[in-house]
Amino acid sequence: MKIAAVLSGEVIDSITLKIPERKKLQKNLEDLFHRLGGKNPLNLKLPFEVFRGDRFIGIVDTPAESLRVALLIRAYLKSDFYSGQSIDARISIGMGTITYRSPNVAESDGEAFQSSEQLLTGMKKHPNRVEVKSPWKAFDDELNTGLVLLETIVSRWTGPQADIMYLKLLGHTEVTISGMLGITQSAVNQRSTAACWNAVDRFTKRFHQATLEYSK
Repeated sequence: MKIAAVLSGEVIDSITLKIPERKKLQKNLEDLFHRLGGKNPLNLKLPFEVFRGDRFIGIVDTPAESLRVALLIRAYLKSDFYSGQSIDARISIGMGTITYRSPNVAESDGEAFQSSEQLLTGMKKHPNRVEVKSPWKAFDDELNTGLVLLETIVSRWTGPQADIMYLKLLGHTEVTISGMLGITQSAVNQRSTAACWNAVDRFTKRFHQATLEYSK
């Protein structure tokens, strides 16, 4: 059966948010998933659901893009331009088969769902905010080690840097981003460099390549 990725996530410390902030958070998440499920440079098609106001779950039918999607979510939540709340999320990536698809994503089932939910529960004891669990141990060992290093970069993104990372992860060029944000291309490049875009891009591409190699 075809391998898919299921992303399960929860916003960190959402209990500290006041009711208006919780409502804004849910709307921001719903807007994000609607945007990613529509027309975008990556042509992503993502059935996602937000529940309890601070949790979400979704299917990425192209598992090689699952890390990019997880980073897009985190960049969006940390950004000034889109969210303005400077919050973060813990996201588990479960890869495997899906044996039952319900119109309500959270009611679906299969290896990918089970791995994602189990992983998210265990992640509460870890400093890492993105982890992966797949049918391939060697894949998990390599990529989770890389994700530990990646976390030292992502956790330090400022709001303005997260704006740039979100748009770059979507595939926009620095020239396009300059026009979208109303800043110079030099400013875009400076923020991109400070946010370690080259390292993020390289590891995201390695994740993509490794997923294709193991899922053959």
